[in-house]
Amino acid sequence: MSALNRGMGGTGIGVRDGFNLNFTNPASYGSIISPVTSVFEMGFYIGHDRYTTEALSESRTNGGLSNINYWFKFLPQWSSTVGLTPFSSVSYKVNTMRSLGGSSNLEYTYDGSGTISRLYWGNAFNILKSLSFGVNISYLFGTISRDESVDIPLYATSLIYQNKTHTNKVALDAGLQYEIHLKKNRSLVVGLVGDLGATFKGNQKNLLLDGSLDTLQASSGDALIYEVPKSGGLGIGLHTARSILAADATFENWGAVSTSEQETSYQDVFRFSMGYMYKGNLDAPTYLGTASLRAGFHVQQYPLAVKGTALPWWGLTAGMSLPMFDNRSSITVSYTFDSLGTMQNGLLRQHVQQIMFDVVIRDLWGIRRKFD
Repeated sequence: MSALNRGMGGTGIGVRDGFNLNFTNPASYGSIISPVTSVFEMGFYIGHDRYTTEALSESRTNGGLSNINYWFKFLPQWSSTVGLTPFSSVSYKVNTMRSLGGSSNLEYTYDGSGTISRLYWGNAFNILKSLSFGVNISYLFGTISRDESVDIPLYATSLIYQNKTHTNKVALDAGLQYEIHLKKNRSLVVGLVGDLGATFKGNQKNLLLDGSLDTLQASSGDALIYEVPKSGGLGIGLHTARSILAADATFENWGAVSTSEQETSYQDVFRFSMGYMYKGNLDAPTYLGTASLRAGFHVQQYPLAVKGTALPWWGLTAGMSLPMFDNRSSITVSYTFDSLGTMQNGLLRQHVQQIMFDVVIRDLWGIRRKFD
């Protein structure tokens, strides 16, 4: 997501802004207009994750690069964007007590790590004055590891199951936007997006270790297939000279994805988000009056149901963008809070808090400076 999308709760299918990148709908790339000729954006984040069960809790801190993007124009009707952003990431380590065969109160450890990154080239075409079309061509690459281990003190051994998901493939998604011009410099933007989904390959490895963690036995399991289903979304945005109020509704067909795990199942996901942005006033008498403010929320179900229990997922966001160098650049600070999961039926709840910093550098041509 861009700084604009994050601050608005991930909303953006029906958003068109003349100064900021919007990655929720590739058709929006063409909304950036003269005098802006290029935009460079780089984001970083610091996050705190807390995992809680009815008996245990654990916290982890992480951080890194959230996105790096560059926007430019080939022609007045053809805008393009290239960038690198995480597509999917995993970072957790949870301990719990379970039974195995005739043994009880054994310590299980679930450890996940890794990132699948997305290198993309996006293009938007202003087909008509009010109609835009966009498409992203993405290259997905990386590895995610999910390990499950259990210590068996009676035999001074450990049993470890290692699953690795790896990918190296191309994916496509596209979008449309239609702008309806209203009275008093207002407009209504309706957007559509669609994604063809993707399939990732994985492998499984089973290890039996002794008390010194030397391998006693190793075997390979069946080849694993992980799917990201097809998805689509509809968005609408009310635009005025100083603000944007927008809402998105998306659908992901996770019910068509199968799983070999007996205690889990996939379900279709409906996501709703809403966001608001005050664009700021560059002619304001004070510096804070020039700042852009954003807020939003989202609510959905997690695609994976465990033990027949759905996992709720909701989040809140807020952000402030401070202009610099006559609005040629800006620094955006955003905060997000997400709650995922439940502690019912012995399950786990995750609270994620992140602070994100985005630097946006714009190249403006044709601006005549004023001198006193």
